[in-house]
Amino acid sequence: MPDQTPPGLHPRIAELLEHLDETRAALLDAVHHVPRDRRDIRSGDGRWTVGEVLDHISRVEAGYARLLTKRVSDARAKGIARDTETSSILGTLDGGPLTDRSRRLQAPEIVTPRQDATLAEGLAALEASRGVMRAAVIDANGVALGTLTQQHPYFGTLDMYQWGLFLGFHDLRHAEQIREIARVQSGG
Repeated sequence: MPDQTPPGLHPRIAELLEHLDETRAALLDAVHHVPRDRRDIRSGDGRWTVGEVLDHISRVEAGYARLLTKRVSDARAKGIARDTETSSILGTLDGGPLTDRSRRLQAPEIVTPRQDATLAEGLAALEASRGVMRAAVIDANGVALGTLTQQHPYFGTLDMYQWGLFLGFHDLRHAEQIREIARVQSGG
């Protein structure tokens, strides 16, 4: 994936975008390892197809973009100070619990995938949500996102940087789910 990060970004925003690009590449790599003729088939009762997994991820990502846009707009209206912190954000959220597939999580209804979403539809939704999310993150450049928080249904209060990191770990969680789908479908 070519670097699409514009110059002049705050170091934390640039780091977040790099994290998201790397984790998205891992997700797409997992998708490409599922045999083409099996990508839209369920691996069991109550399980999602690869297309449905991607549709879910796109819904989560689009939700973050909306949340971030609202929080940043509100912060700017209140005159929030610019972000002067330049330390790494990567260690501020433990990805272990997020990527742990031994704990099954129920997706909230708002991000439940459209039933029977095909791989092609999921990929298109993923591309669209990524564009909207990247634009929202780039627009947030310079805003002290570490001071803006929102509750997550499973992981508690996260700041907007952590929410962005969550998206990357969420991609990795579902990359593993897609690898599981590939193993089940190949009999492995």
